[in-house]
Amino acid sequence: MLCADMKRLCFLAILFLASMGRAVDSNDPRISPVVQAYIKAGPAVVNISTTKTVMVRMGNNPFSEIFQINQPRQQVAITSLGSGVVISPEGYIVTNAHVVQQASAIKITFPDKSVYEAREISSDLASDLAIIKIEPKNGLALPYLPLGRSDDIMIGEAVIAIGNPLGLANTVSTGVVSALNRTLDFSGGVQYAGLIQTDAPINQGNSGGPLLNIKGELIGINTAIRPDAQNIGFAIPIDILTEKLPALLDFERLNRVLFGATVRQRPANAGGEIYVTEVRENTPAQDKLRVGDRVITVGGTKISRIADFVLTMMEVNKDTTLPIKIIRDGKQISIDVSLRILPPPDGKALAESLMGMKLREITPELANLHRLPASQGLLVIEVEKDSPADQLGVDVKDILFQVGGFAVKDFASLGRILEDSKPGQVVRIGILRGNTAAMVNIRLRE
Repeated sequence: MLCADMKRLCFLAILFLASMGRAVDSNDPRISPVVQAYIKAGPAVVNISTTKTVMVRMGNNPFSEIFQINQPRQQVAITSLGSGVVISPEGYIVTNAHVVQQASAIKITFPDKSVYEAREISSDLASDLAIIKIEPKNGLALPYLPLGRSDDIMIGEAVIAIGNPLGLANTVSTGVVSALNRTLDFSGGVQYAGLIQTDAPINQGNSGGPLLNIKGELIGINTAIRPDAQNIGFAIPIDILTEKLPALLDFERLNRVLFGATVRQRPANAGGEIYVTEVRENTPAQDKLRVGDRVITVGGTKISRIADFVLTMMEVNKDTTLPIKIIRDGKQISIDVSLRILPPPDGKALAESLMGMKLREITPELANLHRLPASQGLLVIEVEKDSPADQLGVDVKDILFQVGGFAVKDFASLGRILEDSKPGQVVRIGILRGNTAAMVNIRLRE
């Protein structure tokens, strides 16, 4: 099997080099494992260009801050660059949360120069991971790289980083795993733990790009460097993304469908198995699935990893009967689960009742009229006295941009997040005040 895979990779390398107008030899020793890994992964690595609109003060009056002089302001668009990797042919892309945080526009460029507009689905600032989505053109199946594993990484093994350092698209660098389980502390109390340390050169613009093993498998997401040192970079282990993915792509909440079962991945000789860990009452799955069932296929798609299950379910967004094959008590069984569409929740009312803040959807016209620091999100227009928002210090003209790890840009997205929240629950929210973004915890009203 290994020989067959190596022959296939060599054949792909030959096709790639031939497409560049070069004569190649199938036995060319230059077609190294690094070349093979790039051929496999390179097409799925994208350049991410984000635009963030901020307000800047016009003029240079040194007394403006002291005497609170109301100087005129203007909106300025700031562009930053990062990297990402496509993890499904439907256009789901993983990157760093800090790459897309508070972006008013996200542009994706593939190695073949094709360009897409992307939207943020969700992010987890605690792990610096985010999922964004593009729509394939004319049903095109995009190049993608499946999630690998990071629990078997060895210190000293060769690794490859691909990204867009300083905007230089699809730059490849190599190195080794220098250490595991590193912890980094940043200002504001932010801490990233369990990181892979590597000496593969990682520079500004590499953030969000893939870290690969020598077989071209995705084992990490590049995230940070030590600016005061050389060749000390860090990547988020891919197992952390695997663990976070069901929350980042909560298909029931995002697609407004009711399924009713929770699954988890466990290691197996073949790479992985997906099994049911919970079945909720009064849901379509209640009489169909049991705890311990192993999921084999969903809608005809083979399921062996948590990413297979989550990404397949993300494409189900309507009332439908979903064929599922499972193994129960050693026997393979075929079942049908009829999903149900859920009515849209009232995000505006939920924000008032649970947090005590009245909100208004931001439009480009509203942002321009009031010179807001963001062109999308929810503007705080009133804070109820002694409410959770008031006790937290939320103020009028603040902008709510994230709740529970999900981007909120309108009342519909806010409602999807808050509808399952319980009174007294602590929820993490993102607040933008001026040009400063902060993540804080708010305890919902009892």
